Amino acid sequence: MKLARIDVEALAQAEDIISYLFLEMGSNGVQIEDINSGMIRVSAYFPLDDNVGERVFSLRRSIEKLQGENIDIGSPKISVKSIENADWAENWKSFFKPIPVGKRTIVYQSWQNIDEFSSRDIRIQIDPGMAFGTGNHATTILSLELLEKVINGNEKVIDLGTGSGILAISAVKLGAKHVIAVDIDEKSVQVAKENIKINGVADKINIICADLFTAIRDKYDVIICNILTKIILPLIPSIKNYLSPNGSLILSGIMENESAQIKDKLYGEKFIVSEVIQKDEWVAFLAKMSPQKRIGE
Repeated sequence: MKLARIDVEALAQAEDIISYLFLEMGSNGVQIEDINSGMIRVSAYFPLDDNVGERVFSLRRSIEKLQGENIDIGSPKISVKSIENADWAENWKSFFKPIPVGKRTIVYQSWQNIDEFSSRDIRIQIDPGMAFGTGNHATTILSLELLEKVINGNEKVIDLGTGSGILAISAVKLGAKHVIAVDIDEKSVQVAKENIKINGVADKINIICADLFTAIRDKYDVIICNILTKIILPLIPSIKNYLSPNGSLILSGIMENESAQIKDKLYGEKFIVSEVIQKDEWVAFLAKMSPQKRIGE
């Protein structure tokens, strides 16, 4: 049996959006390659059948819709190739490697041997699937690094836009008392539930399918938002209503050229930016509320 490999060449900042479109089309995962400075190739595999043309047409229409909404993804180039299913079945796993993060964490897939990482005590198993967050993307890595710095034990955490659940899992394994993991996408919620069960932390994570803060009523010691800048910006004024005194806010999913907007918004809402870290063209923020400007004071 042959498979169709659909490739999209686009700006690096479009990686998340193109990957999401492929997952929505039914792909079990995506392959991402750097082409040259600022450009990537996102590939997904589908059965080589009569639906290939329809899939390409649907993908092109989705991209055109995004461009019409002034989302900067450049001018993506779409191409299709056929490959032997046997080749893909043997080779696709080679694209994934264990990922050491920070000082304590290793993210790996179920088929990988991680004996060489025996010194890392936070072990997170995430297989490629129908939700964002396998640990390969810079935004996830940055979030994991900051989590290592703010989780000391017994924290209440909320993970907004949990995707695969990787950040919620990390928080519990680092010592958090309880985590609320929220995602608006039902597929992501199901994938997160499976990953949380596999990692043995289901008793400490409550997964909610909802629109971010709509189902939240409590205050949290750590709030994580690894989502798009255009979603983060309008959320920042509301976030402080759910952040405990001395609580920590982790923001990721931010392009380098968008970081000034985030910083200005945080300062405008009386947050203190404790740390800014960067990987490739992606930036993550660690922030706290200014003690002089707490809500209700």
